[in-house]
Amino acid sequence: MRAIKRIRYGEKELQRLKEMVAKTEEKEAKESTVLHKLQTKFTVTSMDTDNQTLDESKAKVSKALGAAVMETDILEASAHKKKTMLNAKGQYPEWMNSRRLKKQKAVVKRLKNKKKK
Repeated sequence: MRAIKRIRYGEKELQRLKEMVAKTEEKEAKESTVLHKLQTKFTVTSMDTDNQTLDESKAKVSKALGAAVMETDILEASAHKKKTMLNAKGQYPEWMNSRRLKKQKAVVKRLKNKKKK
């Protein structure tokens, strides 16, 4: 009985795998055509030779892709220092748990004591 089921399910699995491979090949072909279109539309040049600003190039790419480019200005403003993990407002990151905060405060305290000496 198990051998019969194994054969039957093996055939179904093989069919499912073939469908997956076909879908991925179609997707890769579609992506390669889109990539080729974008490459023909935009040529890569260095910022020294082409006097475009970074914002202008981001805008061109976002228009071509039809999606908004991710804004990183917010993240840059709330960046934390590597040693103290404090931001400009003196706050720790939201993702830090209480145990990690306690350890980090001890590290900051040690750093302050080293500076005093």
